[in-house]
Amino acid sequence: MVDRAEPHTKVVPTPAGATVRIIERLGNGAPVVFLHSGVGSAGEWRQVFNLWPDAHRLVAVDAFGDGDGPGRPGCRTVDDFADQILGVAEYVAEAVHLVGFSWGGVTALQVGVTAPGVLASLTVIEPEAYGLLTPADGPAYLTISALRDRCRDHVRADRWYEAYEEFVDFYNGQGSFAGWPATRRARFLDDQRKRGDMWDVLFEAPLTADKLASVSLPVHVVEGSATSVVDHTICALVLRHLRRPEHILIEGAGHMIP
Repeated sequence: MVDRAEPHTKVVPTPAGATVRIIERLGNGAPVVFLHSGVGSAGEWRQVFNLWPDAHRLVAVDAFGDGDGPGRPGCRTVDDFADQILGVAEYVAEAVHLVGFSWGGVTALQVGVTAPGVLASLTVIEPEAYGLLTPADGPAYLTISALRDRCRDHVRADRWYEAYEEFVDFYNGQGSFAGWPATRRARFLDDQRKRGDMWDVLFEAPLTADKLASVSLPVHVVEGSATSVVDHTICALVLRHLRRPEHILIEGAGHMIP
């Protein structure tokens, strides 16, 4: 018998014939499914699991597991990640309360657009829907496009440390990556090498203003007051185009809200 308070790991199939690893804490309440950021893992939700009321059934999707993730590296799309959520919905056999953070927020919005029937509710925490940005968005577009290009230049020159030092510091503050223990940095960089170019999926995600407007259920958009101009602008765009937006601003929070 599985202890309800003790999370356990499981691998479940997806409709597209793949599999996805999840970390689950059993409970009697409706299932709440959590999606992590693009460079992270299900471990981002460890503290959330500890704080969440015991009665709820919690599922954290580990999108990349021990490998390089769904689909084919270099060719994967946001639908490859959405397929994982459909697999989880089939596994729990009821509508899920979906919470997506950063990259996971884009996946969550895509599920809202393409498969709303699997959702009981939808919450996105600063979704990195970079594809919604255009040159008309000024500093936000220029900032994230420049970060993307610099990171890609580093990777092409095999400067993985420099690429992810800049990326991590952008979202966590100057000096954050250097402050990690050396073993943690090494494991992190090994994971990112397996995942390949993380920018393509987000810049080429098929989310548009019209598709966001097609989502009929309320969407909670969570934003930190101290986040970057990139995320402030994306949150504003998402809120503007949703049919039934709900907004929560967390004072003093940056992007790494979970």
